[in-house]
Amino acid sequence: MASRTRFLGIVSSQTFCLILATTDSNCQLTQPEDEKLNLTDLGCKIENSISLNITALDYEEIKAVTGKKAVVKARLLIINGDTLVPEEIVTRGQTTLYYRRKSYSFDLQSEASFSHGEKTRAFRKFYVLSLSMDRNYANNRLAFEMMESAGIFHLFYTFGELRINGQSEGICMILERPDDWAMKKKESPVLIRRGYNNNIDKLKSDKNADRETIKEYRTNFNQIYRSLYKYRGEELYKAISTWLETEEYMKWLAFNFFVRNGDYTDEVNFYIDPDSKKFGIIPWDYDDIFSVGPHEGYSESRKITGNKLVFSTEDELDKKIVSDPYMYKMYLVQFEKVMNELTPDMLKSIFEKTYAELYPYYSNEEIISLSKYDRFKNLNLSGLRSDMITLYDQLVISRSVFLKTIAELNK
Repeated sequence: MASRTRFLGIVSSQTFCLILATTDSNCQLTQPEDEKLNLTDLGCKIENSISLNITALDYEEIKAVTGKKAVVKARLLIINGDTLVPEEIVTRGQTTLYYRRKSYSFDLQSEASFSHGEKTRAFRKFYVLSLSMDRNYANNRLAFEMMESAGIFHLFYTFGELRINGQSEGICMILERPDDWAMKKKESPVLIRRGYNNNIDKLKSDKNADRETIKEYRTNFNQIYRSLYKYRGEELYKAISTWLETEEYMKWLAFNFFVRNGDYTDEVNFYIDPDSKKFGIIPWDYDDIFSVGPHEGYSESRKITGNKLVFSTEDELDKKIVSDPYMYKMYLVQFEKVMNELTPDMLKSIFEKTYAELYPYYSNEEIISLSKYDRFKNLNLSGLRSDMITLYDQLVISRSVFLKTIAELNK
């Protein structure tokens, strides 16, 4: 029987065998009985329902249009039993706009209430993500709670079902908007979405932020990157930490390596913490985790990282963290903290809860049949179980290997 492998990370050749998920008898993963997943129906129900009524012509147009955003003119909107009036509903995303099941941005005249277990939140503006590119519809959910446990993710998220004209549009994820969290909860004056080549892709400002404040924080963001060419070692670390919550950023970088996030350079927002006046981060878009290689390609990344524990080096800041010995040493401190926070028990709980929350959607034939329109087609409970067991086992084994690797490097 041929071995089946999935790459887990870059470490020395001595530990390479330990971090391959494989069926080969020469290198087989084994888990203690108390660490094995218990994936069962825990009685979870579909917690959230969004129902839209639009004209038949508009409905057909939304399904057919690809690559372009469209305005949705709702004649009736019901969310979790409440009839609400929309200000605006538009399709959103980039690549997902090419899929039959669309994602949406909602702006309502009054707040809609959503539940996630014991959590209940109300929003006037929010995103409804189709998860059309999310394998098993599980990746974002898994990543968000893992990052919550590591203290680097704070947005509200929950599964739901979207229905249009009485027909199911399948599973969706209701997600709090990063700019609302930053500006309303944290009272941040600006939110920056980083682009490629160290650029500011988008900048949103609070309505009360004056022009000079916005200019100051734009300059501070650029100073982070200018410092990469002016300093090195401890001096560089201190300079960056003038403008950035460096430990938080390094934790996020470590997490991206741990889950092998294939696309993240431009999938992060920076907001200003009013107390520290530094940039904190809001991670974004985790449908591309458990990847074989980073977005720029495995070979290209390895030219810079070698055997170091960083997945992607598209961004200049990440390159410097890898290449500067002091910065990398400080990074490993945060990497170890993330691994210590994501214990096998914690990972087990997260995977089991994710499966239980997805169970009612997978058990509903009308909902799950719509996966035929998505990137990963014809989903079923058996495939979900198999994938989650494999991925959980990989994470637990790789976590152990990475902790041992860090311990060796610290000797």
